[in-house]
Amino acid sequence: MMDAELIRSAQALEGAKVLLNEPLSRHTSLGVGGPADLFVVPDSTIALSAVVNYAVDARVPFFVLGEGTNVIVRDGGIRGMAIKLGRNLAAISREGGLVTAQAGVRLAMLCRKCCEWGVSGLEFAAGIPGSLGGALVMNAGAYDGEMGQIVDWVLAIDREGHQRRLSRDELDMEYRHSSFQHNDMIVAEAGLSLRPEDPKVVRNRTYTVVEDRCCKQPITQRSAGSIFMRPQGDYAGRLLEEAGAKGLQVGKAKISEKHANFIVNSNGATAAEILELIELARQRVHDRFDIWLQPEVMVVGEDPE
Repeated sequence: MMDAELIRSAQALEGAKVLLNEPLSRHTSLGVGGPADLFVVPDSTIALSAVVNYAVDARVPFFVLGEGTNVIVRDGGIRGMAIKLGRNLAAISREGGLVTAQAGVRLAMLCRKCCEWGVSGLEFAAGIPGSLGGALVMNAGAYDGEMGQIVDWVLAIDREGHQRRLSRDELDMEYRHSSFQHNDMIVAEAGLSLRPEDPKVVRNRTYTVVEDRCCKQPITQRSAGSIFMRPQGDYAGRLLEEAGAKGLQVGKAKISEKHANFIVNSNGATAAEILELIELARQRVHDRFDIWLQPEVMVVGEDPE
C-alpha cells in the first residue's frame, strides 16, 4: 500500500488524471490483471515528463501501458504506478511522406489516416491491435513488414523525465526487439517515413490485410495477439497445431480453434489460468519437436497474496 502523502502529491500533478486501485483488467485486451496502486493518465508529453519525474524523485516504481495488448498483468496487479498512454496522447500529423504521431494513437486509426492521406508503408500493421508506442517497443510486424522499416525518429522520455530525440540508428530494431526494451525510456512520439501513393491503392492494400486477418485470427475475441515468437525457420502456430495444442483449455483460458498462436479469454479467465496454459502449450511443443517456444507477450505484476 502506498503512503498517503505520496498519493496526495501524485493527485496534485498538473495535466494528469489519477485513479487509486484501478483494476488493470479494464485496460488490457485480454481482460485480466489486478489493480494498480496508482493509475495515471497524462494528457500531454509535458505532463508525461512531469509524471515520470515525480515517480523517479518519489522512488515509486512505474509501468507504462498503451492499449494493453501484448501484455499479461498478473492477478495481484502492480505495486506503484501504471502510466496509461492512450487517446490522451493520440495526435497525428503529416508533412509529405513523413507522418508524425503520438505514442497513444491506435494502429487502426493510424492506418485509416494513411489511407485518407495516400501514404504507403504501414499497410502491414492493419489489424494489429494496440498503439504506436507499444508497436515500436516490440518492433511489431506482419506480412513481411515491421515498424523498424518505417520509423525515422522517436521522441522518448528518459527516467529523469527529460525528452530525447532518437534517430533510427539508435533504436536497435530487430525481430520483435528494440532498444526500448532495455534503455528505460518511454516512447512519446515518432516520425514514420512513408511514401505518397494513390489513396485507392493504399486503401485496397490495407483492406486486403485486414480481410486476411479476419479469416485467420480470432479478432472478435479477447486476446493479447500472438503469444509466441516465430522460431527460426518455422511458425509458432504450425508447431502448436501439430503438437495438438489447438483447443487446449485451462479454466476460462483457451487456445483458439482458429489460430493456435492465440489464447482467448472465454468470459472470465484469470491471468494465472492464461499463464498456466502458456506453459502447457510450450511443453506440448517441446515434447513433440524438442523446441521451447519463446513468449512474445510481456508478463508484469505480481500474484495475489
